[in-house]
Amino acid sequence: MQHPMPHEERNRQLRKEALATFLLFLICFAWNVGFAYGLSGCPITLFHLPLWWILSTPGVFVVAVAGVIFLLKKVFVNFDFEEETEEEK
Repeated sequence: MQHPMPHEERNRQLRKEALATFLLFLICFAWNVGFAYGLSGCPITLFHLPLWWILSTPGVFVVAVAGVIFLLKKVFVNFDFEEETEEEK
């Protein structure tokens, strides 16, 4: 269901969505780099793969998918950006 919004509120919502997406990117980047470099000397392996690779590469995919699901449910709003409200006409 699309929500009618005034122009200022649409811009505020767009900024909120962009900021939330950028924060998710930073979380994924920190996850990937943190585990890749933080555990690079760890001798533990799983399926003959080093633990740092398991946590950084497939792990960041899981974090990213969970983050996108969260953003879609809690942050993003379905609205028509091109639609003019009665106040703007």
